[in-house]
Amino acid sequence: MKKLPCLLVLPVLCTALAFAGGKADQGKGVTFTIALSEDIRAVDPGVAWNFVTNQVTNQITEGLLTLDAGNNIVPELAKSWRQTDDLTYVYEVRDDIVFSDGTKMTMDDVVFSLERYRNPDGGTYFADFYADVASISATGPWQLTIKLSQPSAIFKYIPAIGSGRIISKAYYEKHADDFGSAQGGIIATGPFVYQSWTSGQEIVLKKNTNYWDKAKLASNIVDTLVYKVIPDDTTRIIALQTGSVDFSANLPPDQLDQLASDKNVTLTIVDSYRLSFLSMNTQRAPFNDVNVRKAISHALNLSEFQRTIIKNTGTLGTVLPFGSALYGSDASKWQQYLQKTGSYNYDLAQARQSLAQSGYPNGFNCNVIVSDSSVDNQRALFLQEALKPLNINVEIRRVSGDEQDTYQMGSILDANGKRDYDMLFGNWEADYPDLNSNIEILFASGQAGEDGYNSSAYANPRIDELIEAQRTTIDPARRFEIQTQFMDIVVSDVPYIVFDYSNRHSALNKKYTGLEVTPAWLWVLPVQNLKAAK
Repeated sequence: MKKLPCLLVLPVLCTALAFAGGKADQGKGVTFTIALSEDIRAVDPGVAWNFVTNQVTNQITEGLLTLDAGNNIVPELAKSWRQTDDLTYVYEVRDDIVFSDGTKMTMDDVVFSLERYRNPDGGTYFADFYADVASISATGPWQLTIKLSQPSAIFKYIPAIGSGRIISKAYYEKHADDFGSAQGGIIATGPFVYQSWTSGQEIVLKKNTNYWDKAKLASNIVDTLVYKVIPDDTTRIIALQTGSVDFSANLPPDQLDQLASDKNVTLTIVDSYRLSFLSMNTQRAPFNDVNVRKAISHALNLSEFQRTIIKNTGTLGTVLPFGSALYGSDASKWQQYLQKTGSYNYDLAQARQSLAQSGYPNGFNCNVIVSDSSVDNQRALFLQEALKPLNINVEIRRVSGDEQDTYQMGSILDANGKRDYDMLFGNWEADYPDLNSNIEILFASGQAGEDGYNSSAYANPRIDELIEAQRTTIDPARRFEIQTQFMDIVVSDVPYIVFDYSNRHSALNKKYTGLEVTPAWLWVLPVQNLKAAK
C-alpha cells in the first residue's frame, strides 16, 4: 500500500475563517480541548495516514460504512451494504445526507470521493487500497456498486476507514489548488466543521449545525473542538493535570503513573493495534548482512526493557509483526506458532557467534533515528548500551516526531536514492483489523522506496508473492497457511525487531464522561457522545 506524496503537507498560517459550515452556533456549549503530540498533515482524509491527523479529519468526515466498538462493519452514510459474490459489493446510500454547507450529498459526491482515493495521481495515500477494484459506479438513484478484478480478503474494510470518507465534489473542485490546506479547508458530512489551522499551534473545529443526524446533533454538547499541538511529553502531561487541555490519546508510557494518581483525570488503558519496532536498513551495509541483524536480535534483553520501561503499558514483543489484538479467529493458531517458532532469544554468546559469521566480526559504527519522545529516547539508549559488548557503536540521532515520520515513510533519501539511516525506531498501527494491514505495509518491496512504510527497505520476491496470495485468498484456513509461510521467512531474515505491542493510553478530564475509548477504536474518537459529569 504505497503512500503517495501530497502537495498539501505544509500548512499556511491562517486566520479564523469559517468554511461554509452553516451559521455559527451562538449557544454556550462546551469548548473541548485535545492535546496532540505533533501537527497534522492536512485537513484532508486522503492524506490522513497517521494517528494524529486522523483524530482531526475523522471529526469532519464520514464514510458509507464505519467500524463499531466491536470492529463490526456497520452502515454510516449508507443504509445497508452486501457482498453479492466474491467480486461485487453493493451499497444502498442514504438519500437524506447534507454537507456542512447545507448542500445535499449526491451519488456524484460518493463516486467522486472514492475515485479520488483510487486514482494513483489523485494526491491521496490510498490508491493501493483500491488495487483490486475494477469499477466504482452508481447503479441506481441511491445505489453504489464496486466491482473487483480479483477476490480480496480485506476490501470489505476499505469503505469503513479513512480511505472511504466522502467529501463535497463541488467544494473540492472549487478549491483544487488548496483543498485540505489551512486556507482551503474542507467540506464534508461529519459532526464538526473546519474553522482554522495555525501551523504548529492549534486546529479549531466548530459544531456542524447542519449535521444530518439530528439526534446526535441535539445531544452534542461541544460547540468548539480545539486541538493543541504539544510535542513535548512532559508539557502535555502538565496540560492535562492543570486542565488546560481536556483529553489526549498521545501519552508517554513512562509518565502514566502521574496521571493514574491525579484526582482530576480519568486514565484509560486498553489494547490497540500498534506496535513499536527497530528497523534495520537491509539496503545499506552492514545491515544488508543477515548475520548482523541476527546478532543484534540476540543482544537485546527485551524482557528486561519491558520490565523496567514499558511495564504494564504494552505487551512484550515477539517475532510476529502484529500483536494478539489482530489475531482474530486464528488466535490459538498464532499462539501455537509462537510456541513452535520461539521468540527473540537474549543470548550474548549467540550474538557474538552470529556477528563472527558476518562480514563484520569486529563490530562497526552505525546510527539510529529516533523521535524526541521520552520512551523512544529510552529505547535508543537501551539499544546503544546493549550493542556495546559486540563493539557496535550506535550514534543516536534524535529528531522531532514529524521528522521521524518522514524518515520512516522514506521521504528522506541519500545521494543514491536510498533510505538515509542505518537503523530507525518506528511504529505502526493497523488501518483495519486484519493482519494484512501490517504485513503488506511493513514488508512489501513496493513500500521499500520513497513514500513507502517498509522502513527496513526489505525486498524479497517470495515475500511479495506470499503477501499477494494471502490478500487474495478468501478461505481462512488456506490464508493462515500462506501467512505462516510468510512468517517462516521473515523470522529467518530479521528485518525488524518488535520491541512491544502498545496499549492505547488516554486521559480525560473528570468534568466529562461518555468518551468511550475501546480496543476497537482505531481512529475515530466519538466526541459527539461527550457528557458533563454529574
